[in-house]
This record gives sequence, C-alpha cells and structure tokens, in this order.
Amino acid sequence: MRDLIARLHQLNDAVGSRIDLKAGDIEILDLVARHGPLSPSEVSVSTGIHPATLTGVIDRLERAGWVDRVPDPEDRRRVRLEARRERGAEMVRLYAPMNRSLTEICAALSADQLEVIRDFLRDAAAAGVDAAAGLRGAD
Repeated sequence: MRDLIARLHQLNDAVGSRIDLKAGDIEILDLVARHGPLSPSEVSVSTGIHPATLTGVIDRLERAGWVDRVPDPEDRRRVRLEARRERGAEMVRLYAPMNRSLTEICAALSADQLEVIRDFLRDAAAAGVDAAAGLRGAD
C-alpha cells in the first residue's frame, strides 16, 4: 500500500508540474470535482487540512482557473467551491496513460476478483479515515 501511495503521489507530482499545481492541490481539486460544490469547511473536515492551510490551496486553485468560489444559495454570506468543468478535459488527458493502464489491468481480472479488490480498497480507505480521526482526536 505504501508503495502504491508513493507511486500515485509521483503521478500527481508529474501532472501537477504540467499545470503548475502541487500534488496536494490536485487532491483537493479532485475532491471538489467529485463531490462539489463544497464549502471550504466541508473540504477541511473531509481532508483534515487546517482551514488556514486550505485557504492557500483554494487561492492557488482559483488563481489557476480550476475552481470558483460561488455564493451558497442557502446562505449568501458563505461560499462554496465548484470545479470548473471546462478544465476537466485537460486533467483527463494528463491522467489518460494511467487510466489506460488500469483498464488493461482490470480487463485481465474476473468480476469476482474486481469485487474483492473494490471491497479491499473501500475498507482500506475507511481504515485510513478512522486512523486519521483517531490521531486528530489524540491531540
């Protein structure tokens, strides 16, 4: 798992170098693109990133044209973050080699094998969330 995480971080670094973003910025962008619009506090809670640190990430993403701060329709004093969909094709192009490789890997596996892998990854992600929450609670 540690090797996979390290290699995916290298991929995010390489992608980030092409679009002038840090790997962590890309992770925040992905979260907003998949689950947004989100408030900055929702992103902070979801990622465990301190709000002050997150403000800098959001500023970089906004300046680079990846996200917009938009008024919250329920409370106009608050903002929500939205990924700029028109930039999505650029990100898809940069991750295309990895996506092709994953498609080939998955094509060689049975439906049962893929189900086991899916369940493992879901459970491993949940274990990571629980461990992070435990560490934050220990402060």
